[in-house]
Amino acid sequence: MLNSKGMGQLGFHCHDVREVDDTILDNDLRRGEFYNLDANQLRILQRRVRSNGLRWSIHSPLVKLDWYPHPPTWSFLCDFSPEKRALTMKMVAFTVEQAEQMGAEYVVVHFPTPSGLPQEVENNRVKELRDIGRGSCEYLAGLSQRSGIPIHVEGVGLSPLLDAQYLRKLLAEFTTLRYCFDTAHVYLAALQDGLDYYSFAQSMSSCLGSVHIWNTRGMADYLTHRHIPVHPSQDPRDGWVDIARVLRALDANRQGVALILESPTSYPQTLGDYDYRDGIKWVKRLLSELS
Repeated sequence: MLNSKGMGQLGFHCHDVREVDDTILDNDLRRGEFYNLDANQLRILQRRVRSNGLRWSIHSPLVKLDWYPHPPTWSFLCDFSPEKRALTMKMVAFTVEQAEQMGAEYVVVHFPTPSGLPQEVENNRVKELRDIGRGSCEYLAGLSQRSGIPIHVEGVGLSPLLDAQYLRKLLAEFTTLRYCFDTAHVYLAALQDGLDYYSFAQSMSSCLGSVHIWNTRGMADYLTHRHIPVHPSQDPRDGWVDIARVLRALDANRQGVALILESPTSYPQTLGDYDYRDGIKWVKRLLSELS
């Protein structure tokens, strides 16, 4: 069993309210994170959350938006284009308003993200990019303060802003923001730009608000399978993220840190066709060992 302080911290990421039974309740989880739902599911979501006593969060956007680019996980908060940044800010503001109305615990937003320029150009404009990043965080913090909804920023993709010293400074300045550590997105960035993955995790631990948990061996896996469920068969010597090690580095099983399994329920057949539920049981054991 999980540490009693961490009960309710482990949950599952859902793209459809109909997934609540299979992914959350049937796995004896007490938390869900919801993303890109059909708008007609919001009332159902509220009923399911209340009737089952679930804690829940939003990965922005909560509902499908016909005016935002696809996929809506694209974030332009670090883009050099003011118009693109404004578009993501509009999407996040709409999501935070829904979170406030519906009682979500927090909202996850992708930041930092790629800038939209070639890397060789980006490298010559790092100071400008850092200023852009700070401005976006100031905007997010303002939304959070006015609404009372914490915002967790999640680094995705290659960016010179995926730097612990820079991010810790921003999160110390804007205290309503926390960091969402994604076990595989950070790993993919580390494989490409030489970031010390486990040191980065340890450095960001004190700023942690949530963790997204899934696995990969590299970009080939990601392009073929996207988010692969974690499973005890995944040996770090074969290139997988060492899930036990990174959870230790993050000091993940502590009160106030939400842990979200962010993967589909099917495991790639070519990689073993394992039962994703065995991965949930494994993560529960790992967290128990941390207590």
